[in-house]
Amino acid sequence: MQIEQSFTVNAPRSRVWTLIRDPEQMITCVPGCESIEETGPDTYKAAVVVSVGPIKARFSMTIKIIEETIMEYVRTESKGEEGSRASVVQAISDMRLTDTPEGGTEIHYSSTVEISGRLGRYGSGMMKKIATKLAAKFEDSFRAMAEKQEEVC
Repeated sequence: MQIEQSFTVNAPRSRVWTLIRDPEQMITCVPGCESIEETGPDTYKAAVVVSVGPIKARFSMTIKIIEETIMEYVRTESKGEEGSRASVVQAISDMRLTDTPEGGTEIHYSSTVEISGRLGRYGSGMMKKIATKLAAKFEDSFRAMAEKQEEVC
């Protein structure tokens, strides 16, 4: 499944980059993310809960930054499974930051996601709809955080 979106934040790219690279800030924006800890250089472990219809799945995720250009681009590889291995998720995600003429930042992200197991049975149409809904929540939360931070500083 491919997910691709863009959104704009009224904050300079340097602030947006700082927030993106701060796991404690990002956890507040990612729907269902319950915890995150750094386990090594550019490697993190997270607990994420996702609800799909009547199914609630709790994933133990490993996230690794596999490529980055400071203040411009970051690529991550995410892998996770439920405790019983009933569902497995893998994703390669890219995020690009560009300046807007108004002094804000456009965030463009794309992910190639593979889901197998009981969640994978729901099919790509339903999963894409759920992913789009979660992405919108992330965008709203991140925008609010970045713009609030901008006002404080």
